[in-house]
Amino acid sequence: MEEAWEIAGSLAAHPALADLLGERHRIIADDWQSAGLQTLVARLLRRALDLLARVDFAPAALRADLVGERDAPRYLYAASELLDRAADLMAESAMLVHGNERRWRVFRARVRELRSEHG
Repeated sequence: MEEAWEIAGSLAAHPALADLLGERHRIIADDWQSAGLQTLVARLLRRALDLLARVDFAPAALRADLVGERDAPRYLYAASELLDRAADLMAESAMLVHGNERRWRVFRARVRELRSEHG
């Protein structure tokens, strides 16, 4: 992302792209935000797995837990909350990436147009 950001900044030297520099930077910013969301999703999924690993899913163990401390439902509920949030963040990330599709088409079309004009 850092490299893409630097390259996008160097495009300011090309007046024919000036009106699309905001679009190009928005693409990078959205991709950067999406990457951050994916990192958080990975953390949430790993933690959900950690919580699920605390539950013994053997039928006898589950029955014993139901008449005892009832820890399994609490761990399952906590893991489900983490998975739910991860799903929400995945949807946010997908929306960011999807929103860039038109921006990319417009930017690429302009670059192709300029290339054909200049050789």
